Amino acid sequence: MGSARNVEDSHAGHRHVPKLILAGRLTGTVDGRPVVISADDAGVTIDLANVRSAWTLRNYGSVGLPLLQLMKASHIPLTLRLAGSLSVPVLPKAGWLVRFFAPSLVTG
Repeated sequence: MGSARNVEDSHAGHRHVPKLILAGRLTGTVDGRPVVISADDAGVTIDLANVRSAWTLRNYGSVGLPLLQLMKASHIPLTLRLAGSLSVPVLPKAGWLVRFFAPSLVTG
């Protein structure tokens, strides 16, 4: 997470915690396929190389559900991007592909 602070924002933030902008990039693999998780002021994006990678992540939905609920409560948008072109929103409102293929990820 980056240490960028938006000094022009008039919102006082939560208690005495400074207002920070989520920023950073993680690169790794899921079952040998590349995955990039990037965060900026627009939210979190998970870049997957192909649909097979997304299908593999679907199996880990129950493990990630508490994190998704925390992100939703914190109003952090989450988007899946497949093959660099197709973007599917997961949070705040899941796109139809997510609702169809991974209904367990839809956090009421």
